[in-house]
Amino acid sequence: MNDKAPKKVRKSKAPKDKASETKTPKAKVSEATVSDKKKVLVLGGGFGGVYAAKALERLGRGKLDVELVNANNYFVFQPLLPEVAAASIHSADAVVPLRQLLRRVQVRQAEIMGIDFDAKKVIVVQGTRRIPVDLTYDELVLALGTSVDLKRFPGLPEHALTMKDLADAHRLRTHVIGCLETADVTDDPEVKQSLLTFVVVGGGFSGVETVAEMRELVRRALKYYPNIKPEEIRVYLIEYANRILPTFPADLAEYATRRLQIHGIEVLTGVGTKSATGTAVELNDGRIIPTSTIVATIGNGPHRLVETLDLDMHWARIKTDRYMRVPGRDNVWALGDAALIPLVDDPKEDPADYATQTAQFAVREGRQLAANIIAKLNGTEMKPFAYTSKGSLASLGMSKAVADVYGFKLSGTLAWLLWRGFYLSFLPGFAAKLRVGVTWLLNSVMPPNIVQVQSTPPATRYIHYRKGDRVFEPGMLIDGFYTVIRGAFRLTIDNPESGEHFEKVFEPGEHFGERVLLRSALRTGLVVALEDGLLLFIAQKDFTRFARAFPFLDNYFKDYIERTFGGADKSFAPGSTNSKTELETLP
Repeated sequence: MNDKAPKKVRKSKAPKDKASETKTPKAKVSEATVSDKKKVLVLGGGFGGVYAAKALERLGRGKLDVELVNANNYFVFQPLLPEVAAASIHSADAVVPLRQLLRRVQVRQAEIMGIDFDAKKVIVVQGTRRIPVDLTYDELVLALGTSVDLKRFPGLPEHALTMKDLADAHRLRTHVIGCLETADVTDDPEVKQSLLTFVVVGGGFSGVETVAEMRELVRRALKYYPNIKPEEIRVYLIEYANRILPTFPADLAEYATRRLQIHGIEVLTGVGTKSATGTAVELNDGRIIPTSTIVATIGNGPHRLVETLDLDMHWARIKTDRYMRVPGRDNVWALGDAALIPLVDDPKEDPADYATQTAQFAVREGRQLAANIIAKLNGTEMKPFAYTSKGSLASLGMSKAVADVYGFKLSGTLAWLLWRGFYLSFLPGFAAKLRVGVTWLLNSVMPPNIVQVQSTPPATRYIHYRKGDRVFEPGMLIDGFYTVIRGAFRLTIDNPESGEHFEKVFEPGEHFGERVLLRSALRTGLVVALEDGLLLFIAQKDFTRFARAFPFLDNYFKDYIERTFGGADKSFAPGSTNSKTELETLP
């Protein structure tokens, strides 16, 4: 249909043919039949993806077919994750179903496997059948966010908790409560001190709010743990820069530091994290902090899918032009944390020249990107993205916060009330606002929820050890089987009754742990790391299931035991896998 107004014609006494009259359409996009609808795929259900999908549906209603693909069927309000971890709000209060937010948008819960830019299709798998499905598109929006990348710090990927999604918040809360439970009953002072020492790495927004909320959870819960004294709690915040909250004015950052210190949090600035194990974190100045809890709020990296797309990247983000188009890829756009969007025509190596990775920027990016797609389809002029931050807020716990809003600097309780009001207004949907508001009100007078809902640990995992660390020692309950990936480990076994002694050093490719795993319920040997190393751990039940299901493993271990321990006649040599009584209890 022609969008131009019809030319004037002379009056005629002939009856008007209303069906032939042409009117200027009011819709944002030129009219189209159902078959002519343009398909817009939005990948990612964060702030950028959700607000882009909403704006696309609104501006192109009836003219665009908008579909959002996300691994989960809910939107996570990430600023509230520290409060979920601290049991200040329920997990359901920090999430909103995508189908409630996007009632007129097709929502598809699926895992994105790849993108074929030439064929203009996205490959996903969904449901339990795991059959790849091709989704074609006319316009593609990448709003996949970022991932956690801690590979630069040995041991952090294996032992640090993160604060990226809802599962992370649950895991941290469960872990902290578990530490308190064990510390309340242990008789070992070193173990108790490690359990009661909590370390957060990263002094940005997430790190500051996480350490404050975690400290608040511990403080409120201590009255239920009579054998733990408040002075036994140690909490550290570690920041590589010279101060925390680097995007805030210096005086507000100093106030935040003082408030955290008043709460008993030791703030270490100008020092970085060198490595970590399951029992300690090592700083780059040589200090070692024994701890059972390490939370990493650093190490943003590209989404795993984005890494495979061969796009132009910088600072682990997809480079775009000012209209949020991806150079070199027709019909592809990017926004949110995944995108590096310039705010000036000639950006330099200055982060201030680019959009920041915050919710307020992502919301505006989503709306502007939608308008630009509509403008492109209509053949009209697009607008470059431009936005100035309205300010920043950070909660410090104990009803205190800092705020820098519209150039006004606030701190203390007033800033905290502003922080809560701002995020409450930012929550999508009235129901979510109401639930969170009521929960905040109730939690101000109600005791904390210290129920520990444990999750099943992974069957296999990597464990990092520092030189001198003990992997296990005599008397410990068996837990699993170990394979050396990196480093060297020495096993020592002594039989006090027979006087027999066994010693062996295990190097990469070798394994240990099968001796008692296949024979008794308690460890009889000592394993010590001779140098920094990495082990692959396989849980006991999973290892014994393999031993029972694959007979060749039994033969392998018989031969291995003969070569390694000197035969079954030795008092510390195990029998075969078939002799383990625990196997009979397995399903």
